[in-house]
Amino acid sequence: MASRTQALIIGNGAYEGDLRLDSPPKDANSVAACFGDLGIEYDLVLDATFEQATEAVKSFLERVARPTTEVSILYYSGHGMQLKETNYIVPVDYDTASPETASLISVQSILDTMTDKSSIRIVFMDACRNNPDAQQAVLGKGIRYDVGKDFKLDGNTVPLSGLAEIKTKSNTFIAFAAAPGDVAYDGAVAGGLSPFTASLVRYLDVVDLPLSNLTSRVRQEVLAATDNRQRTWDQSSLMAPFYFNPGSLMLFAGNFMALIGLVVSLTIYTLYLSDCWWCFPRSHLLAAMGLPAITLTILLFGVQNVYSRLRGRFEGAKTVRSFMVRLLLTSVQKGLLGGALGSLVAAPVLSTLYYAGWPNPVVSLGELMLEITYGTAFAACPLGLLAVLFAGLARQKAVGTTYSQHWTFLGGSLGGLLAGALTAPFLTAFFGLMHDRPPMTPELLLPGSIVGAAFLVLAIVNFDFERLSRRRVWASVASSVVSLVIGLAVALIVFTPLYLLGVVESVQRYLESHADEPIPLMKGGFIYGLPVGFVLGAVIASAILLTEKWSRKTLLA
Repeated sequence: MASRTQALIIGNGAYEGDLRLDSPPKDANSVAACFGDLGIEYDLVLDATFEQATEAVKSFLERVARPTTEVSILYYSGHGMQLKETNYIVPVDYDTASPETASLISVQSILDTMTDKSSIRIVFMDACRNNPDAQQAVLGKGIRYDVGKDFKLDGNTVPLSGLAEIKTKSNTFIAFAAAPGDVAYDGAVAGGLSPFTASLVRYLDVVDLPLSNLTSRVRQEVLAATDNRQRTWDQSSLMAPFYFNPGSLMLFAGNFMALIGLVVSLTIYTLYLSDCWWCFPRSHLLAAMGLPAITLTILLFGVQNVYSRLRGRFEGAKTVRSFMVRLLLTSVQKGLLGGALGSLVAAPVLSTLYYAGWPNPVVSLGELMLEITYGTAFAACPLGLLAVLFAGLARQKAVGTTYSQHWTFLGGSLGGLLAGALTAPFLTAFFGLMHDRPPMTPELLLPGSIVGAAFLVLAIVNFDFERLSRRRVWASVASSVVSLVIGLAVALIVFTPLYLLGVVESVQRYLESHADEPIPLMKGGFIYGLPVGFVLGAVIASAILLTEKWSRKTLLA
């Protein structure tokens, strides 16, 4: 079935000599990847000659003329210029057709045909690059200085300036990488992509983001990336908001983990109340009531984020913060939030396994779940924070090397190790002083903890409304499943030698012989916490890497 949206993508960079541009082919490929994910049918032309560009335009306009086409999109990255208030695409061989003539392609003529054939027209012009030799070189081919500031193109006298606004009819949206008369920067600022396209592809697949809000975000990011030297420009005659990725239901997926956490917390609360709730201390009852209250607050926070972003809220100041500040904010918000929600999923698994291995339980399952939920939250929140923080720091250290993924994995694992060292001693002492309960051994800790870590990553990934997409959701689910397998493999690698060397048995005997002493219990917990935390950090780091690879979106800062 033919797509209702047709697009033509041109990226011209292979100009001769000093006119060469590095980013346009990369820009075009990135836009094509986004369009493909969105189900947009497109033609991609890289380093187009005049003949190739002409043929591509002809083929594109034929597809636009199909009865099924409702939206037509033109994206161009490369050199462009304005002649007599008409914008032109500059082919890579503009100067080879004739020693006297420059071969250019009119954007206006393309748009005029798009207007006649489709309901909605969208044009992205990442052109008029900041190469000081570009206009002069084109002027030397068929355009000569005549009188005053007039020039001639194929015998016609025209004034020369930067890109101009394009004449449009209704239901047309045009975005320029730079304001009329200004220049757009190549990819040196944005690590391969031009500042305009780097920001554009970041937001193209954001769910339910109107095109006008999208380009506003692009404008703020481009200004920040170029130190206010490049300001993007839009002109619109759209009669209604346009969305590249409509679908409010996917926004709700951002709150999915919060909803699961609310259901689980209400279940724990119900189980707790079902067994002589009036017999428990008031502090326990308040703790049970606190779980659904906390998760409801998180859910409302997510709903408020959805509502705010639909109104167009965008904190552009985030783009100018330093890497360390952004990473800290990401680690605190995503790590702590994910830790809280992930612990609510891990707790029932831990509690069920623990309760099943308890020959003669002296407390109800609801009371046990309440205790373990707070215990896992105490461990999971620092785990999420430190794993994300250390993974980001390690990646930053490896920027520009071929070992970025290795460093990210190692950083996340070490962050988990540190979290285990900090939290396990207190948890071991707290639960260890309860002598009427069996010890929490690694075989009881790891299954629920690894599952919880997978859900923790789901929460970190999907509680990011600004980058949510179908690809991101499915990538995060798949990566969480794969990260479980990786976690089990790492656990075997780490714990097999510890069991074979008798380390685990020695720690268990030590804990049993000092069951009434908090300090020795904390020492034993510290030893347990190091390998368990390392394994859980590896799960989080691997899931982050896999999600980034499969969704093509960064998660760290």
